Amino acid sequence: MNFRANGKLLISGEYAVLDGSLALAVPCRFGQSLSVEFGENSNSPVLNWQAFLTDDELWFSGKIDLKTISVIETDNPELAKKLIGLFEIIEKLNPGFFKNQNIDCKSRLEFPKNWGLGSSSTLVSLLAHFSGTDAFELNRLSFDTSGYDIACASSDSAILYQLKNGKPFVEPVEFNPYFKDKLFFVHLNKKQDTRSNVSKNYKDLKPEKDWLNGISAISYNLLKTESIEEFELLMNLHEEMISSRLGFQKAKELYFSDYTGSVKSLGAWGGDFVMITATDGFRNYFESKGFETILSFDEMVLN
Repeated sequence: MNFRANGKLLISGEYAVLDGSLALAVPCRFGQSLSVEFGENSNSPVLNWQAFLTDDELWFSGKIDLKTISVIETDNPELAKKLIGLFEIIEKLNPGFFKNQNIDCKSRLEFPKNWGLGSSSTLVSLLAHFSGTDAFELNRLSFDTSGYDIACASSDSAILYQLKNGKPFVEPVEFNPYFKDKLFFVHLNKKQDTRSNVSKNYKDLKPEKDWLNGISAISYNLLKTESIEEFELLMNLHEEMISSRLGFQKAKELYFSDYTGSVKSLGAWGGDFVMITATDGFRNYFESKGFETILSFDEMVLN
């Protein structure tokens, strides 16, 4: 059995999506695959898991006792603990799924781990398909994120995503702007605590209806605009709204203050990718500052 899930990028709605704001998200061309082989029946069934990187390097292995849902051996106890947690939830959602068969699983990432395109969300999606469970419920009971990344994992188009009374609503949309040749994604490759600090700051804030509605309006208009100039204005406004609400500096202020194009954070602030609008010589500009991973819209986004 073979399964595959898409990576994700949150174009708009970061943080606000948790409180019901409309978000625009895209599935990525990069994702994660899973191959599953069922072995012989056993009174002591074991699941062997091997996880590979894009260059075929083995970065995780674990052997799991399926009767007790416990680790027999592993080279990464922290990751094995997360996997065990997911298996325990699967067993609750689909009792007896693991039965008495030995199982061999091999997963493979299609992007570097530090790109932040969804190694966890793609894993949840893969396990849900493999086990016949609901991916959103598996995510809610394990990582408890907004779920937009779970929606992207199985979508073949961009989506408008919103939580209504805690339940996900997904609308497939076309996001293929005629000026997409001006949109690029630059990897920041920043190892820092900003992401967790911003998340904590946001959780300490009470939802503001007008602010959430404003973010929703930007998400909708980013999808509909036919002008790169208007698109840039919306990018800049979104950055300003998130920055002023959370009290954190924008990525452009931190790293690219002299860049003449627009720069927008994607997803959780503090690392991973930013979306930029291209200006003359933009590649030389970013590469000269040490940001060498630059992908075009068509290289990154699944259309």
